[in-house]
Amino acid sequence: MIKHFIVRTASFFCCSLLIALPVVPQLAAAQAISQTRPIAATPANAVWPWDGSDLKPEAWTTFGVLPNGMRYAIRPNKLPEKQVSLRFRIDAGSRHERDDQRGFAHFIEHMAFNGSTNIPEGELTKTMERLGASFGSHVNAHVNYSETQYKLDIPSADEGRLETALGIFRETADRLLFKEDAVKREIGVVISEMNDGEGPGRRVSRQIAQFLGPKERATMREPIGVREIVEGATAAKLREFYDTWYRPERAVLVITGDVDVAATQALISKTFSDWQAKSPVKPTDPDYGFLIKEPMRAKIIVEPEQPYVALITRLRPDPTDYGDLDTRQKRQWSGLQGLAQGVFSRRLQRLQLVDNPVTLSVGYLQQVTKTGDTVSLYVVPRDKGWAEALKPVAIEVRQALQTGFTAEEIAEEIAGGRQMLERAITEVSTRRTTALSSFLIASLGSDTVPTSAADNLALLNEIAEIATPELVSQAFARWWTQSGEPQIVLIAKEAVTGGEAAVLKAWEEAMATPLPERDAVTKAVFKPLNPGPAGKVAKVQELTYPKAKIVTFDNGVRLSYMHTDYTKDRAQIRIGLNAGYLAFPPDDPHWPGFASASWSGDGIGDLTLDQTISVFANRTTSLASVRIDPDTLEMYASPASADFLEQMQVMLSQVLEPRLGPRAAAVRRDGLKQSWDSYNQTADGVFNFYFPTLFLTGHPEYREPDLDSILKSDDAKGKQLLKRLLAEGKIHIVVVGDVGYDQVVDAVSRTFGALPARKGLALDLTQLASIRLLPTGGPPRVLTHKGPKEQAIVYVTWTGVGNVDPFEAERKRILGDIIQLRLTDKVREAAGKSYSPSGGWSGRSYANVGGYYASANVTPDQVKQVEAIMDEIAADLVRDGVTQDEINRVVEPDVKSIERSRQNNSYWSFVLSDLDTPRLPGSASGFFLDREPGREARLKAITRDELHAIAKRYLLPQNTIRVQVVPEGSAVTQTGEGSQTKPK
Repeated sequence: MIKHFIVRTASFFCCSLLIALPVVPQLAAAQAISQTRPIAATPANAVWPWDGSDLKPEAWTTFGVLPNGMRYAIRPNKLPEKQVSLRFRIDAGSRHERDDQRGFAHFIEHMAFNGSTNIPEGELTKTMERLGASFGSHVNAHVNYSETQYKLDIPSADEGRLETALGIFRETADRLLFKEDAVKREIGVVISEMNDGEGPGRRVSRQIAQFLGPKERATMREPIGVREIVEGATAAKLREFYDTWYRPERAVLVITGDVDVAATQALISKTFSDWQAKSPVKPTDPDYGFLIKEPMRAKIIVEPEQPYVALITRLRPDPTDYGDLDTRQKRQWSGLQGLAQGVFSRRLQRLQLVDNPVTLSVGYLQQVTKTGDTVSLYVVPRDKGWAEALKPVAIEVRQALQTGFTAEEIAEEIAGGRQMLERAITEVSTRRTTALSSFLIASLGSDTVPTSAADNLALLNEIAEIATPELVSQAFARWWTQSGEPQIVLIAKEAVTGGEAAVLKAWEEAMATPLPERDAVTKAVFKPLNPGPAGKVAKVQELTYPKAKIVTFDNGVRLSYMHTDYTKDRAQIRIGLNAGYLAFPPDDPHWPGFASASWSGDGIGDLTLDQTISVFANRTTSLASVRIDPDTLEMYASPASADFLEQMQVMLSQVLEPRLGPRAAAVRRDGLKQSWDSYNQTADGVFNFYFPTLFLTGHPEYREPDLDSILKSDDAKGKQLLKRLLAEGKIHIVVVGDVGYDQVVDAVSRTFGALPARKGLALDLTQLASIRLLPTGGPPRVLTHKGPKEQAIVYVTWTGVGNVDPFEAERKRILGDIIQLRLTDKVREAAGKSYSPSGGWSGRSYANVGGYYASANVTPDQVKQVEAIMDEIAADLVRDGVTQDEINRVVEPDVKSIERSRQNNSYWSFVLSDLDTPRLPGSASGFFLDREPGREARLKAITRDELHAIAKRYLLPQNTIRVQVVPEGSAVTQTGEGSQTKPK
């Protein structure tokens, strides 16, 4: 069914939801776009979203329908070469469950991997792995409120891969076995997934949904289900839902990639034509429930460890059936609503960019659903002052209602949307296969016509002609003047004096705050720096592999350039300034975080961050993403080739004249204070919080986290260290993409190539010498959490020497992947104890240590049993080694992944940037270009004996460090074994 979600304008237009309007007089068009939601019913015999509509799908996709009613779409695409992406959607999700079936749609998705008529239990993922597709990355599925979707990405259509992939979907359609013993095992896996998701987030979401929409079906149908119903699942109960809703007329198959259309159509027909519904009677879709119009009211949710958040929602119940037909008139209406939301969201964004904001975050969302309209504001204050934080937001609402929006604001939104669509048109020939399959299945699943970017741009241009301030302001006002009274939710750390009445009073006072004179938005212009005469090229080195050029300028700046056509008329820029924070003593390990926030969270030169957003709204230029690494300052940007010079000029300004104001670091501090205690509310939160301290010692980075020491970090000193790195670090520029060599050299010569020569800063490697492993072979370290009593984690790592030999690191990683296979087979599939056990190899960067690990989220009573399984896996690998089939199942997906990665600018940017990466102890970084040639051949040549030798060195009991995370007061914590850490 169509679901019109109004999101920020640029994203809305870029999602290809717009099409061309006919040329009509401006006044008539404005009058035609009503403030009332348009009605358009789908014809009774419609098969596709465009049947009966005045919209048409993009021309490159072939659509078809089998005699049994199953629909399909085939979209040829060549990037990456050979890859094929398949999506199989069943129009049945948690919405379609009866009260006694809640969770069954999701459970059936699990059972699709647990045996069918022609694929024995446990063989589906193994089959795909042998064909080069790994579980999780390329083989997966999901269930939500409205659908169940199965996903397969295969390396090619040849060698029977496409037939196998379609055969798997055919098995899913009506051949699942639902053996009783498999169902019983999978109950444990589903409950484990349910346990993993419990915590403050789900708890708060449920309360908000019950408060705002207690009678909406979505509130009563979480896809994960109800524990008691899932625990009582049987084969017969699951099959009833399966036979009812898995029907060919409710299915759509999407195939994109390197395929022959005619041959693929024939294969689809051959595979699916015999699929028939179990019953001739088509089931009736349940209704959506309804919204309730309430007087203004409030709800307080006390969560002591969570940040303060205020949510203000207005509801407009509307039972009108507007129909599912996607039409031009509906998109016109949605386009204006999106413009209004975009302009108002931009105003809220400006509240965050003042020198001393009262909020950590502010957001706004308009949503149109089957049950009515909702408009929501959320406000995250910087401290307990939630009432004060409401005032600037309320002022923005009232000013928008009273004075509306300006032509300049609307023009900025349109410019951003136009720029994105123009890029989409340019890049249409280099869209990725998986992105296309996701786009098509999402469009067809929501009964939305998959229109082209060109049609969408034409519509945007037509809307721009009629989008007067009056019309856009009216679109915004509709959401506030025609909706019900505010429904306010306050998430608070403690009880609020005066209760809900105090919350209501605070909102009323915020809405009554005197309106200040609205500040005019000052227009700004980016003025590039003039660093002096253009630099000269001193040396050019041609690489044969990869085919790239290394250009050295006379000031020592290095440029690594590689032309690709993976993204049309676009390039990826990476600028590294060597060195990073290892150039300085480690007395304050927290300064890089605050300095990086200041560097990325402010503007350049005379331009504030707010002004840069407006200045570059109509082009691909932007402030580069930045970060401070141990060995390098990193900057990243991805401009269109036409904006390449300007992007280099902006990045030069980020190096030479960053503003580094106090706002970003101050907001980061307040965010840490607000959220610090939230870590102890889940097992995962506790584990991740303490992770840096669990295995290594000898450096401040591995000390137990302490909020006071973090907050005491000296901002002024941190900024001075950052300025030294920016002023003295040697510069290596990497450019990969569809931009000409001469253009790149010219831009670099006029920017970074014109700077004075730099000596660089040396890394202080002495601080790495003291890093060492914690003692091994002892009892587990037990951590406790304050969250759900069902949550626990068991983690074992087998430690040893790190990545001293970068080529052996490849073999170590393959053994780690095999550990993952065995964990999945033994912990998830055979024992049914954990939803997502994980394992692998991890080399610690900048320290000559590494190790294998096994981890699983379990219940407290399963900790010892699952730990024993992990030890058994290690012992088996030491005793017997691996099988050749296991090697094949991990190597083949790796090889195919490498082939796909090489058709991506990011991959080659990483390869070329590695040329200047220091070769530090235990790190494989700095060796990548040495390892890149022949990677596939080396992986395929890995032998059982090589992996067995590694297993016998590492996977020994005396090498283990063990960690357990359990709830406070659980039986595991009473054993007295190991050290215990309680949440603060």
